[in-house]
Amino acid sequence: MTTHLDAVGAGKMLPWRRWLIRHGWTLGVWLLLFALILRYSTLIPRFGSFEITSILTNGLPWVFLAVGQAVIVIAGGIDLGVGGLMVLANVAAARFMDGQPFEVTLIVALLVLVGAAIINGLAGWIIHLSKVPDIVATLATLFIYQGLALAVLGSPGGGTSKRFRWLFTGSEVGIGRNPWPALVVLVISVTIVALWMAKTRNGLELYAVGSDRSAAYLSGIRIARTKVVSYAIGGTFAALAGLAITAIAGRGNPNALGGNFTLNSVAAIVLGGVALTGGVGSVVGAVPAGIILFFLNPTLTAMGVDPNRAQIIQGLLIVLVMMVGGLLELRRQRRS
Repeated sequence: MTTHLDAVGAGKMLPWRRWLIRHGWTLGVWLLLFALILRYSTLIPRFGSFEITSILTNGLPWVFLAVGQAVIVIAGGIDLGVGGLMVLANVAAARFMDGQPFEVTLIVALLVLVGAAIINGLAGWIIHLSKVPDIVATLATLFIYQGLALAVLGSPGGGTSKRFRWLFTGSEVGIGRNPWPALVVLVISVTIVALWMAKTRNGLELYAVGSDRSAAYLSGIRIARTKVVSYAIGGTFAALAGLAITAIAGRGNPNALGGNFTLNSVAAIVLGGVALTGGVGSVVGAVPAGIILFFLNPTLTAMGVDPNRAQIIQGLLIVLVMMVGGLLELRRQRRS
């Protein structure tokens, strides 16, 4: 029999336990990132602002791809084409920004973002109409995007303005000692989509569709709209990743392997607490997870691990993350 004091005690514990259940995994991923950076700082003779800026700036493409992938997976889909779209955005930006003043590069960047949202949103609409599994359809878009990238820019080249590079890197020549521009771009973009998904009806509909598509349909949610919106947002963040690469490298590279970035984006969202079955997770967890997956290889190299072995270890980690994520999701489904 539950007494009044027991009920009061349970009521007091409930908010804390609820917060821990909802955010404990994300908190753990952030702590893992800080531990990794702390370990790296002990391996570098002069760890300072340049290293911090380098970690944050070079991690931007990984984080943006992971955030975009998280939105799509939460809504019940998966996009294997985000890496290819990132490459396409990179080369398109470099091709049309080359030799242009800062104001023109901003217009080109905006057009790239809008174009990526439209293209990927259209892909989501086609997937909904055709009923082709997301994983099959988006594998095709990966090759399409990579082919378009080669058509836009046949070989590495192009360029952008110095001030545009500063927007993402804090330096006009790539990476300097000022982490604030990269941090501002990251925080603003992730905060907007995180609040939209958590606080608005349309954002919450993505969770509803990802959790139970049939129940969402019966409740009046427009499934087609959620599919298009999720893929459009994913495309926007893929384009952001491409623009970040343009700013960091100062050129476009159509030969970049978009498939590798796609695989890492999927691993990052699982590490960040997003269930591949949909309806569970947050884009916030994808931020530290994306940086961890990028930063693991440099850390292992700094520890003296052979670069080839570091790649193997990173691959094994991705497999382990996917397995743990699958087991946790299976456990959650059994409890429910």
